[in-house]
Amino acid sequence: MEDASQSKPKSSVSDFSMLMVLCRDLVASRDFYRNVMGLRVLNDQAPHWVDFDLGDGRRLGLHPEGAGRKVTPGTVQLGFSVPNVDKFITDARVMGARILQDPFDAPFGRIAILSDPDGYAVQVFTPRG
Repeated sequence: MEDASQSKPKSSVSDFSMLMVLCRDLVASRDFYRNVMGLRVLNDQAPHWVDFDLGDGRRLGLHPEGAGRKVTPGTVQLGFSVPNVDKFITDARVMGARILQDPFDAPFGRIAILSDPDGYAVQVFTPRG
């Protein structure tokens, strides 16, 4: 039997283009990613689908959970860089976002973690330097 780790695919992925997050309340999730995270909506077809621009042709897609596809916090953690973590978390808190971990220093910069409406962890960080 051929070792799958050594075989070459007949076709391959060229670029990462989208991360899809399943949501219980698509409108609440859309509002969180648009208003709290400041992402630009590209396509708003709530309650069926919403996607956001992440730059360089990449998107964050929101899709309602359904048969065989359930919201499962802990299965993904999103990460975004921000100019100032402390200010970002202060503003997010004022907007009602749930903060999971207040800002702290890490070897690579300053970091904090908040929760989206479905409980997915969203990390924000400001790189050191």
